[in-house]
Amino acid sequence: MSRRDRTESAKARDVLQFTLVGLVIFCLSLIAAASFISYKLAAINRPRPSDFFMVNPDDKSRSVHDGPWGTLVERKIQLEWPVEYLMMDDVSKPPPEVWTFNGLDAGAVKALLSQNGLTAEQAAAVCTPNNVREDKSGTVLTPPVDFLLSLDAATRARLYTALAGQKISRSFDYPFVFPGATLESIYADRRLNPDDVSLLKHLVYNNGGVWQLSNYLLLMGRIPTVDRRLIMTRLLTRQPSVLVGLHITPDTDIDKLASYWGRIPNVRFIDIRPLMEAFKALPEGGDLPLYYLMPKFARDRLYTDPLPPQPGDLAMDCHWTAFNFTSETPDNRFNDPVFNVQYIQKNYYQISAPSQYGDILLLMNNDEIIHSAVFLADDLVFTKNGSGFRNPWIVMRIADVLALYPASPPLKPVYIRLKTT
Repeated sequence: MSRRDRTESAKARDVLQFTLVGLVIFCLSLIAAASFISYKLAAINRPRPSDFFMVNPDDKSRSVHDGPWGTLVERKIQLEWPVEYLMMDDVSKPPPEVWTFNGLDAGAVKALLSQNGLTAEQAAAVCTPNNVREDKSGTVLTPPVDFLLSLDAATRARLYTALAGQKISRSFDYPFVFPGATLESIYADRRLNPDDVSLLKHLVYNNGGVWQLSNYLLLMGRIPTVDRRLIMTRLLTRQPSVLVGLHITPDTDIDKLASYWGRIPNVRFIDIRPLMEAFKALPEGGDLPLYYLMPKFARDRLYTDPLPPQPGDLAMDCHWTAFNFTSETPDNRFNDPVFNVQYIQKNYYQISAPSQYGDILLLMNNDEIIHSAVFLADDLVFTKNGSGFRNPWIVMRIADVLALYPASPPLKPVYIRLKTT
């Protein structure tokens, strides 16, 4: 055999010959094998909800909560008042604190103060002719700055909580309240001057396990610049809230979610399902903001403040909010406490604990309803904490709501459910 024949014969042994059909099958086999390997690798590395959302293990603001509502991814946030809604007169030119005792003369005021936290010497020192003005309606007391600064936290707590609810001072009736870790977050804010932080720490007091501030005007008067007062005031208005998303994965049972979220009036689950299915089709899933699972009344208001009211405008308080939650058009009769009681007695029954979307939380002082909010899921409620335009509609944890309403004895949480659910 010639050298050329031997070489060509050797080359022929190294060549694979395919028909066209065989080549196509071979290529398809390679593609299938690659796809299978990629799928397995993706399945191994696919993040679980807890892995996906806890990107930083040191980030304590995020948490994942499973239940009949699905998988909720919750993130704690702090909302502050808009600058336009701040008490600008108090910030630019803080007036002195004034305590008004209707129907009491100076002697009765001195006795009242002595009975509720002050020593006889302290009461006599503050109720001097220079600080007191009497007229036919009662007594007006302008406590000196040195006196207010001399009080310790325990005395503030006894005195201010005893005077609350008597219309002596709006600061007593409506103090700044700092539930949870709100006050610690304010102390840690780097925008604050250290001297202002020290002053705030001196003026706050503990009422039933919750920190409060009644000497706001004193605090403003002792902070030397408008810019520093503005920063402090914004931080004092912080309210703890929660951003919530419903996590959808390829394994999510959408029909099960529909049985929880789709039963409430004016939530059209048929409109939400396509978005859920789109998230379900993604390898890592996706987050459906809780916003989409709320009725229009709540969607239009969530995380917003009402506009400042005009004379004669409706007070959009917690009860008006809670009982209009599923309304297409708000029913303003829910502004009437008498109507609310009659409506509850006719349409609701009491339950031991909330477990259905739309259950109502009531905070009770004996037979008086102090606050109401709508249960969403987990320990979350939709709430508006007060009737003022500086009170936004937000999602909060029940424990934080309870902390906003300290009382002695503590308010009793009562849960009710609509009879037709």
